[in-house]
Amino acid sequence: MNGSGEDRKPAYPRGLLQGSGVDWNLPITEGLINNRGENVLHETGMRCVCVVEDTMAGQIKQTHVPRRRVTTGCPRCNGDGYIFRNPRKIVAMITGINETRERLEQGWSQPGDCIMSVRPGYQVTAGDLVTFTWGQPIPDGQIIFRGAGQASENSSRDTGLAVNEDRLLYSGSDAIWCEDEDGNRYQDGDFRLDGSKIITWLGNQPQVGKRYVIKYNAYLEWVAFMPPNVRRDRGRDLGGRVALRKRHVALLNDDPHLRVGDRVPFCARIQMV
Repeated sequence: MNGSGEDRKPAYPRGLLQGSGVDWNLPITEGLINNRGENVLHETGMRCVCVVEDTMAGQIKQTHVPRRRVTTGCPRCNGDGYIFRNPRKIVAMITGINETRERLEQGWSQPGDCIMSVRPGYQVTAGDLVTFTWGQPIPDGQIIFRGAGQASENSSRDTGLAVNEDRLLYSGSDAIWCEDEDGNRYQDGDFRLDGSKIITWLGNQPQVGKRYVIKYNAYLEWVAFMPPNVRRDRGRDLGGRVALRKRHVALLNDDPHLRVGDRVPFCARIQMV
């Protein structure tokens, strides 16, 4: 070896620097996701037929009718405007759940948005629903009016809730803290969380009409709120990059009443897939 350094090995393989002999190893990419990813539940989301759209752009000026509206109380979507079909278990990489509130102020992200990557060849589309199979805390908790299922106009509707039940945003697995507006605390034994979207009161409980807050671990549901980033190389699919938003944030018309699957515990739902 001389002192000129000409015989030294390059810092990187010569083929990499020259752009030759380097390619994506798709089996390794898919294997990485399968080995290091998480099991999630994926459902195809689409507009419900109750959504009325004005196909003539100028009609709203003539009739003053909103161009797009959702039918309240629709039995198919319960007012969401979206239906979710064909549930299946998949493995995906969850690369970040950011609760940073500065993103909200910047206008491009909501607290809790996250990124998911799927294996090459698997398709996730905008509006799809993804449910995580592990419990995570509801960051700020959920504020509930005790007995809302039978209050006001709900008293004349079939909400599916018993007098000792209230509805949760997500399928709750266990409680972290619960107290009402008067500062009274409630613990396990006063209520039950069984993996469904219902909290069942068993004993000591808030008065009907009182507000209470419960912070709990839940199986969070997420909506693919924008078209997934397509990653392709020379005609090959490298796997999509999907931006997810919590369901109760993405679907602002989320109906407060009971849905068909709300009584079915999450573990039972995923076993049926």
